[in-house]
Amino acid sequence: MPYAAGGRETALALLTGRRRTRLRALTEVADLYALDGQWQHPSPWRERPVPVSRLLADVHERVAVEAYRRATAAPEPGGSDRIHQALDRLSEAAELTVTGKRLVAELRYELKTVDA
Repeated sequence: MPYAAGGRETALALLTGRRRTRLRALTEVADLYALDGQWQHPSPWRERPVPVSRLLADVHERVAVEAYRRATAAPEPGGSDRIHQALDRLSEAAELTVTGKRLVAELRYELKTVDA
């Protein structure tokens, strides 16, 4: 993050860093997915398909960013739709464990409260 970053950029950097750390900690204590990399999934934010771990990390971060943007400024156009699309793909992913599916359900609920 550049030294000249404003309050908004700093807040987003801290938020995304916290979400990455939270997901990393979750993966240390719980199996969220198995056979990562066996299949590739389309991502609304990337040109090429990604493994389930990358898609889950992207969604985990984007839900929080969407909530922040809605609370502080105009949300990204289509941001919520892309997140829902990725959550649907994750729900269908064979690699997710029961714990991983629970996390996806929690992310979906978190996004629902943002959409309300």
